[in-house]
Amino acid sequence: MTASDLAPLTVQYFDGHSASPQTARLRRAGSALLIEADADGRELRRLPWRQVSWPERSRHGQRQAYLPGHGLLVGPDAAAWDAWAAAQGAGPGWVNRWILSWRGVLAALVLAIAAVPVAWLWGLPALARGVLAFVPAKVDTQLGDAGLAQFEREMLRPSALPDARQAAIRSQFQQAVQRTDAQRRARGLAPLPAYTLHFRATPERGIGPNAFALPGGHIVLTDSLAQLLADRPEVLMGVLGHELGHVQHRHGMRMLVQGAVVAGVSSLVLGDVSSLLALVPVVFSHAAYSRGFEFEADAEAARLLRANGHSPQVMALLFERLRAGPARAGSARQDGDGATVELPIGLATHPPDAERVRRMVATD
Repeated sequence: MTASDLAPLTVQYFDGHSASPQTARLRRAGSALLIEADADGRELRRLPWRQVSWPERSRHGQRQAYLPGHGLLVGPDAAAWDAWAAAQGAGPGWVNRWILSWRGVLAALVLAIAAVPVAWLWGLPALARGVLAFVPAKVDTQLGDAGLAQFEREMLRPSALPDARQAAIRSQFQQAVQRTDAQRRARGLAPLPAYTLHFRATPERGIGPNAFALPGGHIVLTDSLAQLLADRPEVLMGVLGHELGHVQHRHGMRMLVQGAVVAGVSSLVLGDVSSLLALVPVVFSHAAYSRGFEFEADAEAARLLRANGHSPQVMALLFERLRAGPARAGSARQDGDGATVELPIGLATHPPDAERVRRMVATD
């Protein structure tokens, strides 16, 4: 049976001028929709078929179609409406069929679940980099200054290293950076960022042998780490090169931006749930993304070492000494409940030591 062979569809027609409907019949004539009076077949209205807004199909209730300008068609018999509309090419689209199918809903759920880790691993970092491109460097400086002040209040003390020892480390690192910059200029690359090297001591149960970077170029080196590597200045230069890599790639700011995005999305999803609960995803995001940041900073440390005539393999000594009993014990502190909390170097979740060294050696 062709579309023209079908009987007209009986509907209630609201012409947009009167509140009372008319019983009418619908008929398709080529590219036009004809609305005829049910009583005598008079043509009440003719309009382009494509201008009619056919509704999405639902499982229950009457059907409706909206006419251009004004007017409404109401089909009390849903089954008859669906059959007639499908024959005329006005049946439900693929989206509507998907919504009404449990298989379609299940497939959409699976796709949505699969999209979450993709967005988490690639989408969020890409978004953070895009947002960060519009954040001026002075913001890094302001946040870095505030962060350093907080660290100094809570877990840092004035350095006990002799001034001569501090001056020697500053000079060695400055020369290492200058040699690296010379190679970078030869390759057409921008110089390494400006930095400020701070020497600080830590309490007995503090962060121990450690170094970390803050936005704006602050690099903090603890006395215990300087002493741990007193006989291996090239390894210490690798540590400082790693922290300068964090500054170079603005990792601290990227973490803040990613945390802000996650916190914002969490607050929308969680609504009025406590702020502590909303911060949980932020903590998890920091742990997940720090791994990639560490590899990126390690690569910059490897380039600095090579530019100064050292193999990145020397960094294996750092991890060997940190794994030793006294050094590792010094990198722990107690929380408010008296439990021991490990603070790995750089105050971040670092990848396995062997993997880091392997990647550094393979860095171009």
